[in-house]
Amino acid sequence: MHVILTSAAGAHQRAEPLAAPPAEGEAAYVIVAHTDRPRQTVFGVGSSLTQASAAALSRLSPDRRRAVLELAFGADGAAFSLVRTHIGSCDFSTSSYCYAPDPDPSLGGFSLDVDRQNGHLDLLLDAHAVPGAAFRLIASPWTAPPWMKDNGRYFDREQRRGGRLLDAHLDTFARYTVRYVDALAALGVATWALTPVNEPHGNNGSWESMEMEPAQQAAYVATLGPLLRAAGHDTRVLVYDQNRAGMIAYAGAVFADPAATPYAWGTAVHWYDATFRVYEHLLDAHHAAWPDRPIVQTEGCIDTIYGKDPPGPTPWWRDDGWFWRDEATDWGWVWAEHPEVDHPPYAPALRYARDLVGGLGHWLAGWVDWNLVLDRRGGPNHVGNYCLAPILVDGDEVYVTPLFHVLAQISRHTRPGAVVHEATVRAPAGLWSVAVRGPDGARFVHVFNEAAEAVEIDVRWDERAARVTSPARSLLTAVLDGPPGEEPST
Repeated sequence: MHVILTSAAGAHQRAEPLAAPPAEGEAAYVIVAHTDRPRQTVFGVGSSLTQASAAALSRLSPDRRRAVLELAFGADGAAFSLVRTHIGSCDFSTSSYCYAPDPDPSLGGFSLDVDRQNGHLDLLLDAHAVPGAAFRLIASPWTAPPWMKDNGRYFDREQRRGGRLLDAHLDTFARYTVRYVDALAALGVATWALTPVNEPHGNNGSWESMEMEPAQQAAYVATLGPLLRAAGHDTRVLVYDQNRAGMIAYAGAVFADPAATPYAWGTAVHWYDATFRVYEHLLDAHHAAWPDRPIVQTEGCIDTIYGKDPPGPTPWWRDDGWFWRDEATDWGWVWAEHPEVDHPPYAPALRYARDLVGGLGHWLAGWVDWNLVLDRRGGPNHVGNYCLAPILVDGDEVYVTPLFHVLAQISRHTRPGAVVHEATVRAPAGLWSVAVRGPDGARFVHVFNEAAEAVEIDVRWDERAARVTSPARSLLTAVLDGPPGEEPST
């Protein structure tokens, strides 16, 4: 038995041995995992490959770019098993574009050439080709081509809307999406899942978007599903794809549609409702209502890093401590009427660890963050919506942030096919845990301690028991089976 530790004190997936039995007497805090109470099967953890990531990585030397991809996808690195990407452009592109710019419902001019030219396609293919890489791809359009929408635009800041898909083009857009899946398949890359559209509630026309109410999404899913099957794809459809606060009402409306429900496999969610809430009660309620519909976190990042100001100083650059301090703010800090309620300043590493451990403990079957790599200032982004990423680059310099180590630690010990098990926890508020049994039977308990003090915990799973010390502001993984591991190279 041993532990893996990432912490504010500077540990980066550090392997530490521990004595197998707990000390005499029971610790004040106890976590007991139950073999006879399995919960959800997990599809894994990962990040997103955007055109902005491709642009940032293009500034590195070929060897360094290759090393970054191996760190993310190689068996000796994070071994990310889920990847999200965008169909057409998004805010994290260097321009607005689509694959069928001409108003031709036959889609005769459909082509991925723009993604070949801007590096996005090469990034997907190169990540897929990393030795040992084995990830499932989730693809999401931010918008249909403008000519399929009621406003004829990618987005409209003046009218504060993205525009709505014309009902006459439900079939056209579905065929467009299937053409994308076909094109990737021809290159040897399968699309494991699709979402109908990113953030169907919209973003006030700030960048590529397309509002889609539940009834229209249900009609679209009912159109898309049969086309995917007819084309020979077993691609899943994850409905919704926006913040957790709205997941029950929206997903429920799609699942209730008799034509859509055979093709609506699960629900995609984001985390931007609050900087610190996991919304465990909503995740639990979703599972209770639809236990056979998996929930996958498809996006979360450290957003709105400059507030209302243009890019300037970058205090996070090569400062691990910044990621553990309550200095980051998000969109709500800038725009919400009462930001102190749900959007106070926060520590990015704590937010990642809390959401990963808390979310997996409340039925998330997968967790994907946004933008694997960005440049030092949080771009490129063609609409000024700068955010941070697990890996940042500047010229030929690479900074592997604590966010990467938090993601990688969970990824390496929560493999596809792993099963979360119910656990009985006696611990203070601020101590989060989740018990995971790997597909090979190995047992892991992830413990996130967001408090400013270390605590001792007895971790028990059947015959295995150990007393571990969870340092202040840390993510600890108790590895209850197998030989001691080694710290991954960074």
